[in-house]
Amino acid sequence: MRGLLNRYRQSIALHLLTVIFGFYFLVAVLVTVIQLYKEYENTKKEFYEEIQTLPATFGKGISDSVWTYNQELLRSILQGMYNLPIVVGVKIESLDHKMDLQIGTVFNEQNEVTYFDSMGNPTEQQLFGLGAKSLFDYQFPIHYQGPAFDEDILLGQVTLYSNDHLVFERVKYGFFLILINSLIKTFALWFIIYFFIKKYLGRPLEEFTLKIQQQNTQSPQPIELEIPWTDKNELLILKDSYNQMIQRLNGHQHELLKLNQELDEKVKARTFDLEQAKESAEKLAYSDPLTHLSNRRAFFDFGQQMLDQSYQQKTPLSLIMLDIDYFKKLNDTYGHALGDKALQAFANTLQNHLRPADLLGRLGGEEFAVLLPNTAEMEALAIAQTLRQQISQIELEHNQQFIQFTVSLGVVESNRESANIDALLAQADKALYVSKDKGRNQVTAYSEIDHDLMP
Repeated sequence: MRGLLNRYRQSIALHLLTVIFGFYFLVAVLVTVIQLYKEYENTKKEFYEEIQTLPATFGKGISDSVWTYNQELLRSILQGMYNLPIVVGVKIESLDHKMDLQIGTVFNEQNEVTYFDSMGNPTEQQLFGLGAKSLFDYQFPIHYQGPAFDEDILLGQVTLYSNDHLVFERVKYGFFLILINSLIKTFALWFIIYFFIKKYLGRPLEEFTLKIQQQNTQSPQPIELEIPWTDKNELLILKDSYNQMIQRLNGHQHELLKLNQELDEKVKARTFDLEQAKESAEKLAYSDPLTHLSNRRAFFDFGQQMLDQSYQQKTPLSLIMLDIDYFKKLNDTYGHALGDKALQAFANTLQNHLRPADLLGRLGGEEFAVLLPNTAEMEALAIAQTLRQQISQIELEHNQQFIQFTVSLGVVESNRESANIDALLAQADKALYVSKDKGRNQVTAYSEIDHDLMP
């Protein structure tokens, strides 16, 4: 046992393995914890986003049933919401409290977790497990919209509940994969490090020490070695042997310097190549390879910054969404090569007729978008008309014939409803839909849309 301990103390390979593996294990544990936490946070965010889409589906039915005091219909609608896999409880509170109803797991007035059956009667806890009582909610008002009223009538509010247990259920498979992956990488790295340190450090140093001890002092051979260690180990033995010969190797010092200079030059050249590769990779990450415009990721990142800046500085900002008309038919008829030429010509035309401060990006396929800072809706409409006319004049040659195409556009100016770039794009997309519906090759402003007639 003592012999093994002494061997460990004198072995660089085992020292390095212990230090490296120790640090790696700490880093692996930290990274794994961070990954698990981020997975949980992202999944919980997805729950919030999914729950926020429910008012669009159930809001109209709830408002009608509350307005008409139809408890049967209201209970049926709430039961349908409660049966969704992301909902554990639903509570409706009407202004006159005649249509109050609670189903599933909800908070009471004292902010305590309570349970109700499908008829709204108190019951025992039905869902157990980690996070079952950790509720989070989303509230939205219910209004009645009728032709006899000039304004919407507030009827009450609906509260949707979900809990951490559902989040854990969705992410537990991902948690398991992350843990297994971390364990596999940890043990694999341990064996790899041990093998290579032993092979490329321990054994060569033992052999190198033996060669030094066998050196012919009359004709010594040059030895390249740096000795950072001061403890009792193979390197110390090598250092002692090397120092006995150092005076006889001074004549070879200039060769070592020359080799170091060459190595420095190679390192600098390699560093330059890596920096160039990094710049190219960053450019590809934010650039569309076909049109060389900002891709969807870049447009959303920079667009959100421009939108935030517009709100802070209280300056107008408009967005134009463009979609090539019948682009699929163009591809199917003339081939994808002509379709690519059409996209490139389309992108070049947009760039040539926009300002340097405008943000132009390809969102996907034949769909493009333009952000116009310091631009109100009227000016944006004029720009959109100019772009539409210029695009209609593009001619592409194919088999001795000239092909033309048109574009439909939707225009919107940032407003209180567009707190982020997604909402602003959604409004422009509605205007674009109206342009398509009116026969294409049109420009439509979001402010001109009759939202009651939208499908």
